[in-house]
Amino acid sequence: MTENIGKILDKTRPRIKFKNRNEQFCLQVSEYKFNMFRLAKSILHNNTDAEDAVSEAILKAYTNLDTLRSMKNFKPWIMKILVNESYAISKCRKRIVYVDEIKAGEEPILNDNKELWNLVKNLEEEFRTVTILFYYEDLSLKEICRVLDLPMGTVKSRLSRARKKLKEIFDEGSSKDE
Repeated sequence: MTENIGKILDKTRPRIKFKNRNEQFCLQVSEYKFNMFRLAKSILHNNTDAEDAVSEAILKAYTNLDTLRSMKNFKPWIMKILVNESYAISKCRKRIVYVDEIKAGEEPILNDNKELWNLVKNLEEEFRTVTILFYYEDLSLKEICRVLDLPMGTVKSRLSRARKKLKEIFDEGSSKDE
């Protein structure tokens, strides 16, 4: 009896139909791979760990591609996998200090406004992550909630606090210039 229910649920659950599953997946990954690296690096602060997180996230996403219900959800879905993988790597490697973390004057990964990127990457992790997902990855608040497994109110308050902190830091810097 329970086997039949499982089969019925599997049939009613919408699945993505690919003409060429591998090709579709590769196109999506190639579209977001730089964004994925930027997000992983903002969490891990290390190129090697960020590359590992992206690779692991892509592998896990490919392995579980059949659980994705709609290609509209591909970006938040793979970003959630990436965030989870980045946090897992971060936990494992908390005490390791890498040489590239010590380098002064690190260049921003991608942003026309280098000063703003430097301010964002120096925010506390909880504020930095929501800021990057919202402003750099163009995810909606609802998508950020799904990616980070947080309630809407928490995402909104973190984003608001991040804006306030950025404004305070920016105002401090501009008043020093005068």
